[in-house]
Amino acid sequence: MKKFIVIGLGNFGLNLARVLTENGCEVLGIDKNRDAVETAKDIISHAIIADSTNRDVLSSLPLKDFDAAVISTGQEMAKSILISFYVKELGIKNIIARAISEDHGEILKKVGVTTVVFPEKDMAIRIANILSLKNALDYLPMGRDYGISEVRPPQSFTGKTLMDLQIPNRFNCQVIGIKEDPSETGGEKFIIAPKADSIIHEKSTLVLIGRNRDIEKIQNL
Repeated sequence: MKKFIVIGLGNFGLNLARVLTENGCEVLGIDKNRDAVETAKDIISHAIIADSTNRDVLSSLPLKDFDAAVISTGQEMAKSILISFYVKELGIKNIIARAISEDHGEILKKVGVTTVVFPEKDMAIRIANILSLKNALDYLPMGRDYGISEVRPPQSFTGKTLMDLQIPNRFNCQVIGIKEDPSETGGEKFIIAPKADSIIHEKSTLVLIGRNRDIEKIQNL
C-alpha cells in the first residue's frame, strides 16, 4: 500500500487526499485548522492538527516511510516554500506542491520540489480547450500544442474500423482508446489501445492523442 502525506486540507488538498484514499492508499493529512482536520477525519486514513511550518513538528513524523508529500497551503506562498524545504531536508524524495504563480513554482523547484502543479491554470486551459475544440467532451494538455482529447466521431466514421479510417496516416494523431455506449454494446466499456478491427459506432467516443490542430481536423469533418 502506498503512503502519502498531504499538508494543507483546503479544497484541493482534501479532495486529492480523498481520491488517494478511495484508490487504496494510506493518507496522513495535516492542517492547523481544527475544522479542516475534523472534516478530513471522516474521509481519509489519518488527520492531525499541526503547524507544518514548525520543523520540529515535521521531524517528529516518520516522513521517510511515505512515498510522497503533497503540499497544498492555499495562497500562502511563503509557507509552502518553507514546508517544502523542511520536507526535502527530512528525507522525502517525491514532493508535489501547489503553486499560485510561475515565480512561486520556480522557487519551489529550487528548494527541491519534484512536481509543481498549477490547479487554477491547468483547469482554465482544460476548459478553454474543451470549449474551443469542436465536439470535445474532455481534454488533457500534454505540453505545448499537444493534448489528449475525448471527441465524438464524425458521421463518416460510423460503421468503419480503425483500419478503414487510417487515422494516424490521414490526420497525424492516434486513437488510444474508445468509449462505447451501453445502448450500442450492451454494457458500457472502455477499450484501451484498440485494435485495427475495432468498429466505430454512432455513439462511440474516441480518445485521441496528438497536436491540437490535427485533432481539430477530425472534429471539423
